[in-house]
Amino acid sequence: MTTDQAAPVTEVDGALLGTLELAGAVIPYVDLEDEPRIASRLKVGDIEYAYDRTFPVKGHGAVMPTAVAELQAAGKRILVAERGERYYLFVA
Repeated sequence: MTTDQAAPVTEVDGALLGTLELAGAVIPYVDLEDEPRIASRLKVGDIEYAYDRTFPVKGHGAVMPTAVAELQAAGKRILVAERGERYYLFVA
């Protein structure tokens, strides 16, 4: 997926990061429920992440672990953001 490099970037305070355990892997996680929208780009400190895909919170365990493992095997850093009933995967 190609993301618009000129798209607005939402800065995320690193102090808000938690973790999400996913099939034995521990992934950085942030709750963005209070954000008015999900941006296509998130920045945590010096790391900028681009939106990759989304999964439903309920039932994510069936497909999300495989997707995360494939992205990590490709050398990508993962950040999971939750908003509403969705998990949003961002990669750097």
